[in-house]
Amino acid sequence: MNLRRLGAALLLTGLALAATATPAFAHAELIGSDPAAGASLPAAPTRIVLTFSEPVGLAATPVTVTGPDGSTWKVGQVTAEGAVITAPVEATGPAGEYVVDYRAVSDDGDEIGDKIRFTLAAPATPPTSSVAPTTTTTTAAPTSTSAPAPAAQGTPAADGGVPTSVWIIGAIVLAGAGAFAATRLGRSKPKPE
Repeated sequence: MNLRRLGAALLLTGLALAATATPAFAHAELIGSDPAAGASLPAAPTRIVLTFSEPVGLAATPVTVTGPDGSTWKVGQVTAEGAVITAPVEATGPAGEYVVDYRAVSDDGDEIGDKIRFTLAAPATPPTSSVAPTTTTTTAAPTSTSAPAPAAQGTPAADGGVPTSVWIIGAIVLAGAGAFAATRLGRSKPKPE
């Protein structure tokens, strides 16, 4: 009878661990952006800023901006510092609705992403300077090669650590195995007559 109580106690402990582990399975969520979702801007922004609920890393293509005519803005070197991703942009295109498509890597290594829509009241024109095309080409080239590197650094596997969720699941499995073993041992003993 004592083994059954022990098994029940282990099972309840495992359930309690599972109930408290729920936040560990959650991914980072976008909690703010500049420009904000649904915003109407009088002029094009010079950068996109995304703020998440927890620290994130960069995905292979972290930020793209597409205009109403299907054209895309040039995106400079994207950075991730803690829970904030910043992407300098060179805006071009007509007035209308623009879509920011973002991708980030959550602490558990999973990729998250979504779209933010905002409206430009006036057409976006690139800076007019003979130096601008040369600078744009130089800035744009590192974006495709440098963006994936931070993503690898932000994942738990690259840091050599084991995600918290693996430890929690392991504890639940061990607690369940202990409860099962205790129940089986309690049933297999012959009762004295």
